[in-house]
This record gives sequence, C-alpha cells and structure tokens, in this order.
Amino acid sequence: MSTSSRLLFLVLSTVLIAGCGGGSGGGGSSASTVSDSTERNRSAPEEPVTILVNGCEVQEYQAAMLEYVNAARSQGRQCGSEFFPAVEPVVYNCPVEGAASKHSNDMAKNNFFSHTGSDGLRVGGRVTETGYEWSVVGENIAAGFDDVESVMTGWLESPGHCRNIMDGRFTGVAVVRVDSRTADYPNYWTQVFDRPR
Repeated sequence: MSTSSRLLFLVLSTVLIAGCGGGSGGGGSSASTVSDSTERNRSAPEEPVTILVNGCEVQEYQAAMLEYVNAARSQGRQCGSEFFPAVEPVVYNCPVEGAASKHSNDMAKNNFFSHTGSDGLRVGGRVTETGYEWSVVGENIAAGFDDVESVMTGWLESPGHCRNIMDGRFTGVAVVRVDSRTADYPNYWTQVFDRPR
C-alpha cells in the first residue's frame, strides 16, 4: 500500500468543509477535513520516558513531533499546487491530546482507518468532548509508519496533510501513536491542530 493511501487528512472550516478541492471525505484512503468554532516493538512495552513541554508531560516521540512540525513551519514550502510561506511555530497543547488519543485508540481497537470515529464523531466533536474551546481544528492521521521522521515525511509529501502542518491559523498541536498487535496496521497516528476560541 502506498504512502498516500495510508494517509488521511482533515479539512479546515467553520462548519465541516472539505479541503482537497471537493467532498468532505471521511472514510477513504485520502481525504481532508478541517473544522472551525520508534520503531515498533512487539515485546512487552517499557515504561515511556516523559518530558515536560509547555506544561504538558509528553513522551519523547511527541516532543520530537513538535520539533519536526515547527521545523517544517519555519520555512516556506509547496503543498501540492499551493505555496505556503513560513509561519509561526505551534506549541504542544495538552487539552487536545485527549482527542488524538481517543481517535488513535479507536482506530487500533476497532481496526479501521478514517477521520470518522466508530461513534460517528470527527475531529471537531472529539476536541469538543475534551472541554477545550476551539475556533479552528484540523487533523492528520496515518497508519503503519515506524517513527516520527517517516510519518512527517509522508504527511509533508501529501498536499492536504502538508496544508494542515503549514496552516498559519493553528497555534497548537498534539499527537498520539497507538501500537496494535491485532489490527491491519502495527500502529495508528493522530495529529490534531487547533486554535483556541
């Protein structure tokens, strides 16, 4: 399966709208939606090392993801046919991590790959459930990537995912990777971007 068919991306809008020039897509191999208002280890997991970032206790891969996202945002880049200038860095946002965690766990447990959860919610609904008040949210998902570098490379090579990473409206980000021994993919990634209300 190609990198682009393993990726799905979410669009940006006030009410759910589609990003990639069309449908509001949710359950295919490539769709984009935004809403406004390690290497895999099959043995017993070790206790993860946590790091304090922006007042959040995060794992090393989450801190690394923040660095990769901000490195990407620090220079202009072409996302498909659209050029994005360099934009301000984002901070790690603890409250929206709950939405990312819920979705990665849902995909791994229920063996699916889509922006729409098994409960019918999309990123806006998941972030709202955390109690966080947002004005714009976006989401990138991926499955089967071994580490932060490879998933970021895949996202940056995909126009819709790249647009989310480079969107200057976003001020925060969180990411959660969940490993699975029973699903179609060995891991599921959810990256949530936000701007508070």
